[in-house]
Amino acid sequence: MGFKLSAGLGLALLILAGAFKMYYDKTQAEIEAFHLQLERSIQNQKTLESTIQQQNENLKQTIENQELMVAQIERLNDENKQAQIEVENIRKKFSRHDLNVLSLKKPGLIQKLVNKGTKEVLNDFRLITDSEQFDEIIVNNSPSAG
Repeated sequence: MGFKLSAGLGLALLILAGAFKMYYDKTQAEIEAFHLQLERSIQNQKTLESTIQQQNENLKQTIENQELMVAQIERLNDENKQAQIEVENIRKKFSRHDLNVLSLKKPGLIQKLVNKGTKEVLNDFRLITDSEQFDEIIVNNSPSAG
């Protein structure tokens, strides 16, 4: 009977050792899988952090660009207001200097101004249409000529 008991205990020990080996291998595989998952998570976190940083920089640049555009729009609005004021002033001046009314009241003055302006335009026209303006003048400065 001692031999059967020893054989049974030996067999139980072998089964227990096999079960322990299977359990150990299974837990080692799970640990390795957890390590791989942890490394992937670390890499994903680094990628996420760099993406967030890049997006924050892009957002800052977009905000700066928007502020510049708002400043330019405000400047253009101010310039537009000034231009409108100037246009209004010019309109007021022209309404005070109505040439029709002035020509009826002082025809001699208007005639002198028109004649003077016409004369200046005709002189300018003669100068720019002069057919001899591009003729070369040949000057002979050689010592043997004479």
